[in-house]
Amino acid sequence: MSRTASLRVVFGIVSLDLIGFGILIPQLGVYGVKFGASPFTVGLLISVYSLMQLVAAPVLGRLSDRFGRRPVLLVSQVGSLLGYLLFAGAHSLPLLFLSRVIDGISGGNIATAQAVVADITRPEERARGMGVIGAAFGIGFVLGPALGGLLGAWGGNLAIGLFAAGLVAVNLVCTYLFLPESRAPGGPEVHARTLKSAAQALRLPVVAKCLVLMLLFTTAFAQMEGTFSVYLLTRFLSSGPVPLSGGLFLHPVVADAAVLREASLRAGWLFAMVGVLSALVQGGLVRRLVGGEGGGTGREAQVAMAGFGVTAVGLALLPVAPTYGWLFPVMGLLAVGSALTNPCMSALVSLHAPPERLGAALGGFQAAGSLGRIVGPALGGWLFTRLGPAAPYGTAAGMLILGTVLAATLATQARMAGARAGQRS
Repeated sequence: MSRTASLRVVFGIVSLDLIGFGILIPQLGVYGVKFGASPFTVGLLISVYSLMQLVAAPVLGRLSDRFGRRPVLLVSQVGSLLGYLLFAGAHSLPLLFLSRVIDGISGGNIATAQAVVADITRPEERARGMGVIGAAFGIGFVLGPALGGLLGAWGGNLAIGLFAAGLVAVNLVCTYLFLPESRAPGGPEVHARTLKSAAQALRLPVVAKCLVLMLLFTTAFAQMEGTFSVYLLTRFLSSGPVPLSGGLFLHPVVADAAVLREASLRAGWLFAMVGVLSALVQGGLVRRLVGGEGGGTGREAQVAMAGFGVTAVGLALLPVAPTYGWLFPVMGLLAVGSALTNPCMSALVSLHAPPERLGAALGGFQAAGSLGRIVGPALGGWLFTRLGPAAPYGTAAGMLILGTVLAATLATQARMAGARAGQRS
């Protein structure tokens, strides 16, 4: 099979994977509340996926280095299939948690898919090949939330789980029939996200600051992701707010089925808009802002600094939005801010890490993001439960104001590092 054909297969596999993931994310809070979860427990429900993914990714990576990419992808897809089927049939919080644990372990296979791309592309083609993974992420986060909202309104967690399981089943067949083994003796190894990689990357000055900023950004943004659907339930439904009062882990309120359907739809449309806008900004605006003369000498850090500031404004405005309609421009700010920040931060890491340490640096960068997605939802849920709905967003906005200041110092540092590199060459 040609490189182009193999890349198309990988694109299809990762796209279907991430559509299934995107379907669930805006809906987890709705179904957590359905089974009596407090906002804090909803946050834990989201955090546990990223925790399992962080633990599993290096293990799956090493297994794929030893036994091949194809068998690891196949086994992990079977795991995702089981996780989604369990989500479909879940009728209690423990089953919801178990489904997310299984799917988090299986979701560590994205690093394996990236390794397939590395196997089948030459070094000079590597960036374009990895762009296939980035495009698949974009499709997953554009289509997934809208589909999740429609499926949730129509058939609840049963419809969502079965549809996502169907996508994985198609994926499984495509991988088995159309994806040949790409791992060759002496080929590149998987550099998965690990805390060890992050510790090693902290020794590189510009990269170290990028890791700290990524941890700060993802922790703040994940506070919103982990609590938003619960926030929607308590403020922005036509039938009136759902009062979530109770202990730290559980609440006694049983929400009406019609209320849950409306919450599914409203969360789905908002997150779909975020996905579309984010894809447009990453696909067009970011390239123009960092391209041309000056790219790689601090401009990426300047754009990331703007992203931190825009996201901070969006988070600060979220608790004071008066109606559901006002959430669209506010969430639009969050979409633009994250689209400006994420690609520029990863570009800075790739530009300022030595070639022989690039894999470890990128793995550490991914680990910092994973750690933020573990801490953020749990922290946001705890703040929501203990201090009220506005607390997660105010805290996250404050974190990003600090991040804006750090990003300003990073811009100067990156510019100086780029100038020194130019002098040496």
